[in-house]
Amino acid sequence: MDCKKVSMGRDQLLDPLASAWGTIPSEELKMVASPLANQPSEYIKASRDEKQIGKVRTLSVQTANNGTDIFFRLSWPDETKDAEFKDNNSFPDGCGIIMPLRGGDPPIEEMGSKQAPVNAWMWKASLGDAARNTVGQGLGTTEFSEQAPIAAKAAWQDGRWVVVFARALAVPQLPDECTQLPPGGSVKIGFAVWDGSNGERAGVKSFSKEWRELKVEA
Repeated sequence: MDCKKVSMGRDQLLDPLASAWGTIPSEELKMVASPLANQPSEYIKASRDEKQIGKVRTLSVQTANNGTDIFFRLSWPDETKDAEFKDNNSFPDGCGIIMPLRGGDPPIEEMGSKQAPVNAWMWKASLGDAARNTVGQGLGTTEFSEQAPIAAKAAWQDGRWVVVFARALAVPQLPDECTQLPPGGSVKIGFAVWDGSNGERAGVKSFSKEWRELKVEA
């Protein structure tokens, strides 16, 4: 997966419906259900049908950088716009990006390990134009950063979500919480989607089962 270098401003690329995204290559990823056996909650293991987890099975991904910031545009089909918590069966829609925090090959299905942590970016429709930065060291260990160096904007129309994440390529002030993305370098990357009306939240989601290599064009 190539992160194309472009001469465009942050505000332009942060707009999920901007025509500029029409010039950025798109890649369709196959998504699978997260394994029910990997859920840290015994209640979820006992109450969910594994065949019904992971409603979203395809995700369109575009990525670009302008030399200062990196952008990811994620798009997927969703017949209902779920932007708030309604009851125990309906949650906000969402999506996320995951990368090794310090390189290596962390187990993607288990959100990393103590020896190989991961950095994840998470957006939920209930957050509006905001995203959260997290660090994972295994199942059930997600810790949210106090500072959120990630911006996000989203749009839902015609039965489809479109979400753009934006972050500086380098975040030197948070070396233990953010994967650094130097131009000319590469990093493993994965993606996740939550369909709120399907009762998906936390570890119950669709995800890209294997790491992909992201090359950041200089």
